[in-house]
Amino acid sequence: MLPNGFYKSLEGVDEVEIEFICYGVPRSGSTLVYQLISGIYPQGVVKTHRYCSQRVKTTASYRDFRDVVVSLWRRSKGGKTHQQMSAAEVEKYATLCQARVKELDRYLERGGICLLRYEDFVDNPAFIFKAVEKTFGIIVDPQKVEELVREHSLEKNREVARRLRGFKEVNSATQIHGDHIYQAEVGGWRKFVRDRTAERLEFLLRAPLTRYGYLD
Repeated sequence: MLPNGFYKSLEGVDEVEIEFICYGVPRSGSTLVYQLISGIYPQGVVKTHRYCSQRVKTTASYRDFRDVVVSLWRRSKGGKTHQQMSAAEVEKYATLCQARVKELDRYLERGGICLLRYEDFVDNPAFIFKAVEKTFGIIVDPQKVEELVREHSLEKNREVARRLRGFKEVNSATQIHGDHIYQAEVGGWRKFVRDRTAERLEFLLRAPLTRYGYLD
């Protein structure tokens, strides 16, 4: 079995080496999902942002793609910006997001996975275990759920992130980076993209926003 951790690719890795894949569009809570699942499997748990063809138990987390775009942009600024995104930045980061959505689409088309919507679990991490139970029949003791949720709370993860120097430094046990967590809020993109740039962002992402239930 593979050691629990982040893997850029699982190409050439046999399915018997993998217990569980925690895929996520970047900035969509996949680190939290990974932390909780790692708490029930001591090995074989993979965190990744790429499509993996292995047919093992897999979660796929996603988030309002407008929030993804803004969060990717803020990360590039070290999370300390109070500016508005420029038109050029909207184009750049929306294009990056579109490429990531294609990976999510591949999981959706394959089927047999546990889709996790960030907005459903960010304030209620225990939701992840309910979703995993519904999809795969995995039942986790309620006390264990409570313990893992407490151990990996937003506050605890923020504490870990604060001790690290920038996004390139990572805590291997938790997969938390420096500058990992900003507000973790839903709909925060509106603070950084307004008027015509907001319209352009929505236009660029309209197809996936509609497909995943964020627009009618």
